[in-house]
Amino acid sequence: MEEDPDSNMLSGTPVTQEVVQQTVFVNQAPVLPVQKNKAAEVIGWLVIIWSGFILLMQPLQFLDLGATDINGNPISYPTSYLVVAVLTGLTASIMGIIGGWKMTKYEKQGIWIIFGSFAVNWVGGLLANSIVGDEIMGSAEAGAGLTVMSGFCGVFCYAICGLIVAIPLMLSDGGME
Repeated sequence: MEEDPDSNMLSGTPVTQEVVQQTVFVNQAPVLPVQKNKAAEVIGWLVIIWSGFILLMQPLQFLDLGATDINGNPISYPTSYLVVAVLTGLTASIMGIIGGWKMTKYEKQGIWIIFGSFAVNWVGGLLANSIVGDEIMGSAEAGAGLTVMSGFCGVFCYAICGLIVAIPLMLSDGGME
Protein backbone atom coordinates (compact mmCIF):
# COMPACT_ATOMS: atom_id res chain seq x y z
CA MET A 1 0.00 0.00 0.00
CA GLU A 2 1.13 3.28 -0.91
CA GLU A 3 0.55 6.36 1.19
CA ASP A 4 -0.92 9.43 -0.27
CA PRO A 5 1.49 12.40 0.29
CA ASP A 6 -1.41 14.71 1.15
CA SER A 7 -2.95 12.38 3.75
CA ASN A 8 -1.57 14.42 6.68
CA MET A 9 -3.40 17.52 5.58
CA LEU A 10 -6.80 18.47 6.88
CA SER A 11 -9.04 20.33 4.59
CA GLY A 12 -12.30 22.15 5.10
CA THR A 13 -13.63 25.49 6.24
CA PRO A 14 -13.80 26.42 9.92
CA VAL A 15 -17.17 27.20 11.41
CA THR A 16 -17.35 30.08 13.87
CA GLN A 17 -19.87 29.97 16.65
CA GLU A 18 -21.07 32.99 18.54
CA VAL A 19 -20.77 32.52 22.33
CA VAL A 20 -23.79 33.82 24.17
CA GLN A 21 -23.50 34.11 27.94
CA GLN A 22 -26.79 33.06 29.39
CA THR A 23 -25.95 32.17 32.96
CA VAL A 24 -24.41 34.39 35.61
CA PHE A 25 -23.02 32.56 38.60
CA VAL A 26 -23.50 34.40 41.87
CA ASN A 27 -22.28 33.24 45.25
CA GLN A 28 -25.43 32.51 47.19
CA ALA A 29 -23.67 31.60 50.45
CA PRO A 30 -25.18 33.23 53.54
CA VAL A 31 -23.39 36.32 54.80
CA LEU A 32 -22.75 36.06 58.49
CA PRO A 33 -22.76 39.42 60.27
CA VAL A 34 -19.71 40.00 62.43
CA GLN A 35 -20.37 42.06 65.51
CA LYS A 36 -17.75 44.74 65.88
CA ASN A 37 -15.88 44.84 69.15
CA LYS A 38 -16.77 47.80 71.35
CA ALA A 39 -13.14 48.28 72.46
CA ALA A 40 -12.45 50.65 69.56
CA GLU A 41 -15.48 52.74 70.39
CA VAL A 42 -14.74 52.92 74.12
CA ILE A 43 -11.05 53.76 73.63
CA GLY A 44 -11.99 56.33 70.98
CA TRP A 45 -14.36 58.11 73.38
CA LEU A 46 -11.73 58.05 76.15
CA VAL A 47 -9.23 59.65 73.75
CA ILE A 48 -11.80 62.29 72.77
CA ILE A 49 -12.50 63.12 76.43
CA TRP A 50 -8.82 63.27 77.36
CA SER A 51 -7.90 65.37 74.30
CA GLY A 52 -10.81 67.71 74.95
CA PHE A 53 -9.64 68.16 78.53
CA ILE A 54 -6.13 69.00 77.33
CA LEU A 55 -7.56 71.41 74.74
CA LEU A 56 -9.56 73.25 77.40
CA MET A 57 -6.51 73.49 79.69
CA GLN A 58 -4.28 75.20 77.11
CA PRO A 59 -5.27 78.78 78.10
CA LEU A 60 -4.01 78.04 81.63
CA GLN A 61 -0.48 77.99 80.22
CA PHE A 62 -0.57 81.78 80.09
CA LEU A 63 -1.44 82.23 83.77
CA ASP A 64 1.34 83.09 86.17
CA LEU A 65 0.50 80.92 89.17
CA GLY A 66 3.40 82.15 91.30
CA ALA A 67 5.75 79.22 90.80
CA THR A 68 9.14 79.55 92.51
CA ASP A 69 12.45 77.80 92.15
CA ILE A 70 14.38 76.09 94.94
CA ASN A 71 15.67 79.41 96.33
CA GLY A 72 12.20 80.99 96.39
CA ASN A 73 12.74 83.21 93.37
CA PRO A 74 9.68 83.59 91.13
CA ILE A 75 9.82 81.70 87.87
CA SER A 76 8.81 83.47 84.69
CA TYR A 77 8.65 81.27 81.64
CA PRO A 78 10.12 82.55 78.37
CA THR A 79 7.78 83.40 75.53
CA SER A 80 9.33 80.76 73.29
CA TYR A 81 8.36 78.11 75.88
CA LEU A 82 4.76 79.31 75.90
CA VAL A 83 4.60 79.32 72.09
CA VAL A 84 5.99 75.81 71.81
CA ALA A 85 3.89 74.41 74.65
CA VAL A 86 0.62 75.93 73.48
CA LEU A 87 1.07 75.16 69.76
CA THR A 88 2.07 71.55 70.32
CA GLY A 89 -0.66 71.13 72.94
CA LEU A 90 -3.32 72.51 70.60
CA THR A 91 -2.08 70.46 67.67
CA ALA A 92 -1.85 67.22 69.63
CA SER A 93 -5.25 67.65 71.28
CA ILE A 94 -7.01 68.47 67.99
CA MET A 95 -5.35 65.46 66.37
CA GLY A 96 -6.46 63.34 69.34
CA ILE A 97 -10.07 64.48 69.02
CA ILE A 98 -10.11 63.77 65.27
CA GLY A 99 -8.39 60.41 65.73
CA GLY A 100 -10.69 59.43 68.58
CA TRP A 101 -13.75 60.32 66.50
CA LYS A 102 -12.48 58.22 63.60
CA MET A 103 -11.73 55.41 66.02
CA THR A 104 -15.33 55.42 67.29
CA LYS A 105 -16.35 54.94 63.64
CA TYR A 106 -14.06 51.86 63.45
CA GLU A 107 -11.56 53.49 61.08
CA LYS A 108 -7.91 52.44 61.37
CA GLN A 109 -6.87 55.90 60.25
CA GLY A 110 -8.00 57.22 63.64
CA ILE A 111 -5.48 55.04 65.44
CA TRP A 112 -2.68 56.39 63.25
CA ILE A 113 -3.78 59.97 63.82
CA ILE A 114 -3.68 59.34 67.58
CA PHE A 115 -0.17 57.91 67.23
CA GLY A 116 0.74 61.10 65.35
CA SER A 117 -0.65 63.19 68.21
CA PHE A 118 1.57 61.23 70.61
CA ALA A 119 4.60 62.03 68.45
CA VAL A 120 3.71 65.73 68.22
CA ASN A 121 3.23 65.91 71.98
CA TRP A 122 6.49 64.07 72.70
CA VAL A 123 8.56 66.28 70.38
CA GLY A 124 6.85 69.40 71.74
CA GLY A 125 7.60 68.28 75.28
CA LEU A 126 11.26 67.81 74.39
CA LEU A 127 11.45 71.28 72.85
CA ALA A 128 9.62 72.92 75.76
CA ASN A 129 11.81 71.19 78.36
CA SER A 130 14.92 72.18 76.47
CA ILE A 131 13.83 75.84 76.47
CA VAL A 132 12.83 75.79 80.15
CA GLY A 133 15.99 74.00 81.20
CA ASP A 134 18.26 76.45 79.41
CA GLU A 135 16.42 79.58 80.59
CA ILE A 136 15.41 78.79 84.14
CA MET A 137 18.16 76.49 85.32
CA GLY A 138 20.80 78.77 83.87
CA SER A 139 22.95 76.21 82.13
CA ALA A 140 22.81 74.28 78.91
CA GLU A 141 23.84 71.07 80.71
CA ALA A 142 20.86 71.24 83.03
CA GLY A 143 18.56 71.88 80.09
CA ALA A 144 20.02 68.95 78.21
CA GLY A 145 19.67 66.70 81.25
CA LEU A 146 16.04 67.72 81.72
CA THR A 147 15.34 67.12 78.04
CA VAL A 148 16.98 63.68 78.03
CA MET A 149 15.12 62.55 81.16
CA SER A 150 11.84 63.89 79.80
CA GLY A 151 12.37 62.14 76.47
CA PHE A 152 13.37 58.87 78.12
CA CYS A 153 10.33 58.82 80.41
CA GLY A 154 8.08 60.02 77.59
CA VAL A 155 9.04 57.06 75.40
CA PHE A 156 7.78 54.62 78.01
CA CYS A 157 4.62 56.60 78.76
CA TYR A 158 3.69 56.96 75.10
CA ALA A 159 4.52 53.29 74.46
CA ILE A 160 1.99 52.28 77.13
CA CYS A 161 -0.59 54.71 75.74
CA GLY A 162 0.12 53.41 72.24
CA LEU A 163 -0.49 49.84 73.35
CA ILE A 164 -3.82 50.85 74.87
CA VAL A 165 -4.86 52.68 71.71
CA ALA A 166 -3.75 49.73 69.54
CA ILE A 167 -5.92 47.19 71.40
CA PRO A 168 -8.56 47.15 68.62
CA LEU A 169 -5.85 46.28 66.10
CA MET A 170 -4.78 43.32 68.21
CA LEU A 171 -8.27 41.83 68.47
CA SER A 172 -9.22 39.34 65.79
CA ASP A 173 -12.81 40.59 65.76
CA GLY A 174 -12.04 44.27 66.22
CA GLY A 175 -13.96 45.20 63.11
CA MET A 176 -11.61 48.04 62.16
CA GLU A 177 -11.97 49.16 58.55
